[in-house]
Amino acid sequence: MYNFSKQQKIICLIIISILLIIIIFKLFNKENSTITIIPGEERVKENIIEEEGNFEEDICIVHIAGAVKEPGVYKLYEGERIVDAVKTAGGESEKANLDAINLAAHIYDGQKIFIPFFLDNSHNNIDDKKSLQEVQRFHDVSTENTLININSADSSQLASLPGIGPALAQRILDYRKNNGFFQNAEDIMNVVGIGEKRFESIKEHITAY
Repeated sequence: MYNFSKQQKIICLIIISILLIIIIFKLFNKENSTITIIPGEERVKENIIEEEGNFEEDICIVHIAGAVKEPGVYKLYEGERIVDAVKTAGGESEKANLDAINLAAHIYDGQKIFIPFFLDNSHNNIDDKKSLQEVQRFHDVSTENTLININSADSSQLASLPGIGPALAQRILDYRKNNGFFQNAEDIMNVVGIGEKRFESIKEHITAY
C-alpha cells in the first residue's frame, strides 16, 4: 500500500477536481446542444419540389399531326426525339409513311410534327382530310419530278430556286445540319434570310417529303 505525502494528496485532489469539472462541462453542453433534424417526409417533399421546378424547364409542348392514332398537343421532355412523339400520340396509323420523316431528330418547344401518309386509293377512309390535302399538295403527280426536296437537295439544287442563290443555299444546308430535317416546306422560313415574301416565290418548287 502506497503512503502519500500531504503534498501528493493535494495534487491528486486537484487532478480529480479538474477531471470532474471537465466531465460536468461536457455533460452540460451535450444537454443544451440542439440538432435540427429534417423529417424524412419533409426532405422528400423538398426534393420533389426542387425536381419539379427543374422539370418544368425541360418540358417541350409539341403538336403532333398527320398519320398518328391520336393527333394533338402533348407534353414531352427536352432531349426526346420524334420517334418518342409518335409513341406518345398512340403510335403511327396504318397509312403512316415513316420513311419520309427523320424519326431520330430531336424535338423542340413549340414544334409541329407532321407524320406523312402513304398516297393510295384508300385515303377516303382517313378522317384527317386537311392533313391529307397537305400531303397531296407536296406529292402532286404532275409536279412530283420538278419539286426540290429541301431535306435531301445539295447546294447547287437549292441555289437554283428563285431568289435563293449560293449564300442562302449554304444557310439552308447549315440549318439542316444543326437542327435536323424540315418537317414541312414552311419550316424553311426558319432559315435566316428567308421570309414570307421569298417563301412565296419558292413554295411551288419545293417539298419536305
